[in-house]
Amino acid sequence: MNHLETFFEGQNVAITCVYCNYDKQSQQTVLNLVSSLLRQLVQDHYAAYDYVKSLYKCYQDQETRPTYQMVLGALKLIMGRFLKVFVVVDALDECSSETRAEFLIALRDLPDTVRLLVTSRDLPQDFQGARLLDIRANDRDVRRYIEGRLPRTDLKIHVNREPTLQEDIVKAISDNIDGMFVSCT
Repeated sequence: MNHLETFFEGQNVAITCVYCNYDKQSQQTVLNLVSSLLRQLVQDHYAAYDYVKSLYKCYQDQETRPTYQMVLGALKLIMGRFLKVFVVVDALDECSSETRAEFLIALRDLPDTVRLLVTSRDLPQDFQGARLLDIRANDRDVRRYIEGRLPRTDLKIHVNREPTLQEDIVKAISDNIDGMFVSCT
């Protein structure tokens, strides 16, 4: 994200992202994910603000909320105002399967100016034929990273040469790390 923002600074290019979280699946509906992308465009690009403000005002006056189709339509309309739009979706596999399927349909329906980067542990069927970059976490690097992040206090107590709590934590995390597929379209 930082690289894209720096590289395209001052250009008519938009950069948005969605970070999926397994613990927040109930909040990560397709409407909320698409709304998040739209909100980022409005926050970062004043030109998008007026249109969304009028849409919001219309629904506020009626005391209703816009439908998913209205939000998606607004997102597509605003994305069409940019030369290029980057959408980064991190950890797509963390969404529920229903949300993931619906969100992929929405992403595939975005304008041709959209460049999509999706990370996921599992390769969804929808990405067959897309350019893929297989990233696998190196066990040694994972261990080094975890060891560097753990506090250096009571975790290193040895009892009868049994593994330390720190060693147990490092082993448990590194044993459960799995690579992820990255799709770029």
